[in-house]
Amino acid sequence: MEWRVLDSGVVEQLPAQEPERRHDRLAETIERFLSRGARADLSRLLGRLRPGDAAVLLADLEASRQLELFEILAADFPDAAGELLSEMAPGQRLDLLERLPPEKTADLLQRIPVDDAVYVLEALPAALHDRVLELADLGGLAAVESHLGFREGSAGRIMDTELFALPESETVQTAIGAIQQKRDLDMIFYLYVVDRDGHLVGVTSLRQLLLSRPAQTLGEIMQRSVLKVNVETDQEEVAALAARYDLLAVPVVDDQNRLAGIVTVDDIIDVVKEEATEDLFKMAGTSEGEILYEERSWRVAGLRLPSLLLSGVGLLATGVLLELYQLRMSGALYLLAFVPLIMGLGGSIGHQSTTLAVRGLASGELGGASRLIEFLARQAKAATLLGVACGVLVGAVAWILEGSPRLGLVVGLSLLLSMLLAASMGALLPAALARLGFDPAVASGPVLQAVHDITGIVVFFSLAAALLEHAPG
Repeated sequence: MEWRVLDSGVVEQLPAQEPERRHDRLAETIERFLSRGARADLSRLLGRLRPGDAAVLLADLEASRQLELFEILAADFPDAAGELLSEMAPGQRLDLLERLPPEKTADLLQRIPVDDAVYVLEALPAALHDRVLELADLGGLAAVESHLGFREGSAGRIMDTELFALPESETVQTAIGAIQQKRDLDMIFYLYVVDRDGHLVGVTSLRQLLLSRPAQTLGEIMQRSVLKVNVETDQEEVAALAARYDLLAVPVVDDQNRLAGIVTVDDIIDVVKEEATEDLFKMAGTSEGEILYEERSWRVAGLRLPSLLLSGVGLLATGVLLELYQLRMSGALYLLAFVPLIMGLGGSIGHQSTTLAVRGLASGELGGASRLIEFLARQAKAATLLGVACGVLVGAVAWILEGSPRLGLVVGLSLLLSMLLAASMGALLPAALARLGFDPAVASGPVLQAVHDITGIVVFFSLAAALLEHAPG
């Protein structure tokens, strides 16, 4: 919906229009109200906006305007302001919270679900994070502190403790009445069934509940085989489980099988986005901190420096190898013209295989040894076909340019072997890193590129030394 401000100051809803036009109109209205100091009008307008829409509008304002607008929202609609914090972009939220009094931040975090409060808190710098917890009412944020005790990226860290569960001895009629009284819960997808000690023993859908006879007990209608995860289960596994079985929520239990919370579909979507973003950043040689500190060049430079240093080491090693081979084969400097081609094509096909491997590991398609072997065989076959095609073409060009069929053979065979090795390493390295407990996405970084370059050089010059007349000795 769109809003129109009448002369009386009343905000009137208009029919929905194009999102871009609606956004522009709202932004103009807010700027006009801010310029006039029309606080009452701003309050009425903000009260009608969804937190997600308000987050987009705030992103277009100057820092001082953002703070002014947010303080109005926090004063008049504190619950909406708390929800807005979880909707804002990480960098924008950090800039705002660093200028907001920690006391106000602590108050707002107590008004939103625990998992959202944890999401906001864990992205804060250590000093601000600790200060907010100190100032917060311990009763209000005790659950938040409990969540922060779980490992980052685990199901316990992202679960929602506000869930609905009933004993298996309750009747269907009683359960329906209890659900009708639970108006404070945002999402009730399933009814979880527990025993007298809180152990998860079953689950039933709301549909099954409504179709059952009122006198039946939950123990009679529930499904005893429950798809569940432990509090320490990695959030990627939770998302994969929900996707595989089309679940709207996944129950989380502790080591004694006591129901501790649920991970709902909105959190699962956030996990998928977060993990995909994290993998993209790692493949580019940086981290998610780029989003958080995007306006701070020194912090961004610090995040990128380690990967660049690794790239520098790899390139230095490549340069040393080139110099060694140049000294050994001083009469064959024409070989250097083909080095970029060998390195470039090998690196490209290796990166393609690595990307597919990382994606397969993330989706669970490469979970077993047999599947990994099949994947390696497919990548090797594709690399062989591509290597033969590229090797024949490039070898023919080398023959024509230098007038040497032996050089054409060396270039073509080197290209084939380097592409085959690069594809094989690209397919296997992510799985090896995952087995060792590292993130497979790191395999697409600068280290693997350096390995591809070095392998290509060694293969090329070794074949040249063995097959060309300029070989030493």
